[in-house]
Amino acid sequence: MTDARVWPSPDEPISEPATILARDGVIVEIGPGVSVPAGTPVIAAAGRVVTSGFWNCHVHFTQGVWRGSRRGAASTLQPALDDMLLRRGFTTVLDLSSDPRNTLALARRIESGELRGPAIITAGSGLYPWRGIPYYIRENTPWYVRLFMPAPATAGGARRTVAAQVRGGAGLTKLFTGSYVAPGEVKPMRDAVARAAIEEAHRRGVRVFAHPSNLAGTAVAIEAGVDALAHVPDQADGTEDLLRAAASRGIRIVPTLHMFAATVTTDESYIAPIHQALHDFIGAGGRVLFGTDVGYLTEHDTHGEFTAMDGVGMSPAEILRSLTTEPAAFIGHADVGTVELGRRADLTILQTRDAPDAGDFARVHAVIRGGRAVYGDDVRERGPRLVDDTRQVP
Repeated sequence: MTDARVWPSPDEPISEPATILARDGVIVEIGPGVSVPAGTPVIAAAGRVVTSGFWNCHVHFTQGVWRGSRRGAASTLQPALDDMLLRRGFTTVLDLSSDPRNTLALARRIESGELRGPAIITAGSGLYPWRGIPYYIRENTPWYVRLFMPAPATAGGARRTVAAQVRGGAGLTKLFTGSYVAPGEVKPMRDAVARAAIEEAHRRGVRVFAHPSNLAGTAVAIEAGVDALAHVPDQADGTEDLLRAAASRGIRIVPTLHMFAATVTTDESYIAPIHQALHDFIGAGGRVLFGTDVGYLTEHDTHGEFTAMDGVGMSPAEILRSLTTEPAAFIGHADVGTVELGRRADLTILQTRDAPDAGDFARVHAVIRGGRAVYGDDVRERGPRLVDDTRQVP
């Protein structure tokens, strides 16, 4: 990649135009004087800002297009991947509960190169409280499918469920520690069930997210030892001390601020406490993972989430941290998260040529994953091109 204004990490300045050279998917040279070997396909950044590839730490593959992921036509699936994820800059996503038959098949087709897309790490099916499937899922799911949704009543059942999911390919665990069984009515998961599920997940080396919803669901999640909250509690009253405790323990939060406004209400009496809870969590040293809840949220544009994060006082550097270094460290992927020598060439090219503001993160020019262009005008027109394939040298 040539003429790139590199933003290596949130704590470093944006560079003057430079060349990034990758080989075998890994960054091997960065600088203004880098010589590009003859025959190497080149992506011209044209002075645009380039960051490490973005992560979305809360997605779902539950829309109808994904039901055919195992055998569905690439001509149907690729435009959906482009619009939902790639054109938003994402090189890695965390699926926090979808049908694993679809999600795992989609992930395999991406990794094989049949489809272009981000890396997908899935939680498989979420775990619900006993007789506590959320009403918005229950209303849209056939009864015979609901029979197979895991809602363990005992600690032993929770352990067995998590073990089976990890053996089946899940790289995360998702608990509905607070489940909306009816509008305004939240059923918490039993403490012992949550604790057993988390212990089993940690024993198997996977991170645990919780959907907290309210005070009771947040208390179960934090006291049981989750690693991250998949949302700010939307019934935030009384959660202040719990969120401070979460911050002190290194528990992360995925805000999903725009999702609440887009799917519930924009009334300030509802939105303001959610924003204040996140503001206080960050003020207590809490760490944020970017996520949108896309898949449940039908809107794919990320501008609303970035604007909301800016509105609670997050700087562009803090937003970049939530998109790159923080999720990479959280999941334990030391080969990504920053633009530096030896790191995987997962890169997001923004449209802007200036220091980005919050809205600029939603305006993506192109996406590189493992040294391969997976999104951009050239990709859509001609298919993916390697950035670093020097085998073309005559």
